[in-house]
Amino acid sequence: MTSDDSRKITIQLWGVKDAQYADIVNAIWMQMRAVDCDFAVEPDNRADPAELDRRWDDYSQVSWEAGARRGTRQAVKAGGNSDDQA
Repeated sequence: MTSDDSRKITIQLWGVKDAQYADIVNAIWMQMRAVDCDFAVEPDNRADPAELDRRWDDYSQVSWEAGARRGTRQAVKAGGNSDDQA
C-alpha cells in the first residue's frame, strides 16, 4: 500500500476515564478486524499499553456457556432458552 492509498479518521474524546478509553480503542480495533482491511489504530500518548491489554483480557472472561445458565439475557438467548424474554 502506498501513502496515496491511505485514508484517515480522527476521533477525539472528552471526559473519558482510562478504562473507558481502553474499551473504546479496543472496540475500534475489533471493528476494523471485522471489516477486513489493512489498518493501524494508534492510541494517544497518554494511553497505558498495559491498561489496553488488561481491558482486552477482561473481554475473554465473558462466557456464553456460563451466561446461558445464569448470565445476561443475550447469553441466555444464545444458550437456547427460548422461554426467556429479551
